Amino acid sequence: PVKDHVALFANYQNGFVNNQGTDYSGKTFKPEQANQLESGVKLDAFDGKLSSTISYYHIKVTDVIRPYIPVNSSTTTPTGSIQDGTQLSRGFEAEVKANPLRGFNLIAGFAYNNSKYQKASADVEGRRPGTASAPYSANFWLSYRLPQGNLNGLGLGFGGNYASSNQIVNSVSQGVFTLPAYTVLNSSVFYDKAKFRIGLTVNNLADQKYYIGYSTINPQMLRQYIASVSYRF
Repeated sequence: PVKDHVALFANYQNGFVNNQGTDYSGKTFKPEQANQLESGVKLDAFDGKLSSTISYYHIKVTDVIRPYIPVNSSTTTPTGSIQDGTQLSRGFEAEVKANPLRGFNLIAGFAYNNSKYQKASADVEGRRPGTASAPYSANFWLSYRLPQGNLNGLGLGFGGNYASSNQIVNSVSQGVFTLPAYTVLNSSVFYDKAKFRIGLTVNNLADQKYYIGYSTINPQMLRQYIASVSYRF
């Protein structure tokens, strides 16, 4: 809509996963389907010194296999499987890149995901899947490199990542187990010339204990030092 400054986009995507077996009536399972709609806007201002992408997505998974319990049944024990389950995920993502000063760069991002089982077994229906990851996440990175002078090429970087609490177990039968939110900060110093680059990176500056998981608990690296030297031919 605004040449070289504002662009709109939209896309549609379909994917499927094959299933084996039959349902409670002996009918062969169909592939599970996922349909994604995404739309957004790309912005560019100040001769490329500020750019951003903002997008929204809507993903619906259908033909999900779930336990089948006959209507008006006197028992809650499944008598087979039925393929009418659904799962919905909706989200928002934003990214900003800025170069306000010569040698200075900023990158920042934010994401939100709302995911839940819409039609599923009573054990998880209406709940967030344990494989959906944290609903909120963010990241940023600042860097500055001296553009001129005797120390031209010397630079510093600082940034971090944030993730909100994450329910890796979320059901009626097993209860709820939540991994805590975390913020991890990182930094770097480097000397970058035309032919070579020397760098030192420190990840997880605060030496924080934190975990990620997709129905699992995975401990992450504590404070880490990385030195690197590269040469360009």
